[in-house]
Amino acid sequence: MTLLSSLRQRRADAGLSQGELAARVGVSRQALVAIEAGRQVPSTTLALLLARALHCGVEDLFCLPQGPRLEATIASDAPPVGTRVAVGRVDGRWVAHPVSADQRCADGLLVDWNPATRTGLVEPLEDVATLEENALVAGCAPLLGVLSDRVGRTYREATATWVPTDSARALALLERRLVHAAGIHFADADDAQSHVQAAQRTLPGERSLIVNLAVWRQGLVVAGDNPLDIAAATDLARPDVRYVVRHPGAQAQRLLERMLRDAGRDAPCPHAPAAADHREVAALVRWGVADVGVAIEAVAMSEPLKFIPISQERFDLLIPHRRLDAGPVRRFVDLIDRPTFRAEASGLPGYDLSTAGHATTVAAVDARA
Repeated sequence: MTLLSSLRQRRADAGLSQGELAARVGVSRQALVAIEAGRQVPSTTLALLLARALHCGVEDLFCLPQGPRLEATIASDAPPVGTRVAVGRVDGRWVAHPVSADQRCADGLLVDWNPATRTGLVEPLEDVATLEENALVAGCAPLLGVLSDRVGRTYREATATWVPTDSARALALLERRLVHAAGIHFADADDAQSHVQAAQRTLPGERSLIVNLAVWRQGLVVAGDNPLDIAAATDLARPDVRYVVRHPGAQAQRLLERMLRDAGRDAPCPHAPAAADHREVAALVRWGVADVGVAIEAVAMSEPLKFIPISQERFDLLIPHRRLDAGPVRRFVDLIDRPTFRAEASGLPGYDLSTAGHATTVAAVDARA
C-alpha cells in the first residue's frame, strides 16, 4: 500500500539527521531512508515511535492517497517528497509551487518527483475542479496575499495563491509559464516605462496588460531607537554599520547596491546576512542581526521600525492579455476595484492605492527584433 509521507520534512523541522532519528526509534538509517522515500511502509509500532520522537500524531506523518494524482511541473529545484504545494493550471498544464509552513493551506502533497524533467506527481487535497480555478500570482508585495485571500472569500468558483518572490524571479516564472501573473516594481511612481520594457522582454510576440496595484515608498529600515543614528544612504559606508542583503534579482538589492556605490563602496559585504523578502529584512533588523536594511515602508510600520524613505515606486501586475478571459485571472484583476478589497487595503500602512486598477496595454513586439 502506498502512503503519503511528510516524515522527511517533520524530521528536518525538528533539526534531526536521519541517523539521529533512526537511533531514537531503534531502526537502521537505511530503513528510515526507505520510509522517507516511500519505498517501505512502517509497522504500526514504528509509526507510533516516529510520531512520539517528533512530538506529533501519526496522521501528521503518514496518510493514504485520496484520489487521482496530478502530473505537474514543479516550480522549485529539489523539493522533497511530502512537500506541501499550491497547485494551479497555467496554459493547460498543472503547476505546483512549494508553500512554507506559515503560508496558506496546501492544495496538495508532492508524492514523486523527477529532477530531469522537473515534473512530479501531486496528491490533491482539494477538488480538482477547484484547483482549475486557482490563479497563481508571483511577487514580493504582501498586499498580494491580502488580495489572494479576498478572491477566495468573494467568489465561490475562484481562488488565488500568492507566490512570494522578488520581481526578477516573478518575471522568470511568468516567462516559463509557471504563474498566471507577475508582480513587479522596477519603476518610479511617475514612470512606468521600465515595466513596459520588462513586459516586452518577458512576453515577446504577445500583448500584455500592466495593472497598478499600489504605490509605495522604499527605503532604509532601522531599529526604532536608531542607536547608530543612521539618517541617510551615505551611512551604509560606515564600518560600524551592518546591513542586510537580498537576492541579486530583487529591486531592493539593486537599490542597496546603488546606494553603496554612491557612498563609495564598490560591492556589498560578502558576509552580510541575507533576507528572502521585505518582511525578513525587517525581522533581521528587529532581532539585531543587522543594523539596517532596504525594505518597503509597510513592513517597517508593522514591526514597528524607523523608516528612512529613499524612493517611491509603482507595484504593478503583468498579465498576458490572452489570460484575461480566464475566470480566476479576470476575477483577481476585477477585485482590485472592489470596495471590500480597497477598504481592507486602506487600513494597511504604507500603501497608496490612488492609482490602483489603472491599466496599460503593452503592444506585442517582434520576438526576432
